[in-house]
Amino acid sequence: MFLKLSVSASEKLRTLTDPALRDRGEGPVPHVVMIFVMAAGAIVIGGMVIAVAKGWVNRMPTTAPAP
Repeated sequence: MFLKLSVSASEKLRTLTDPALRDRGEGPVPHVVMIFVMAAGAIVIGGMVIAVAKGWVNRMPTTAPAP
């Protein structure tokens, strides 16, 4: 079992480090930009949700209405 795992791991490592097979497309920079845009969007959406929630809380009466 360990032999099978080590052989498959070494084969994958050999494939990743082979210069002929390594350069097959875009580099990591577009992925970093995409992750940054998604994180910025999540922060903006989170801020909007917090602002709406604070608006709802501030509109609620702080004391019970008089009978």
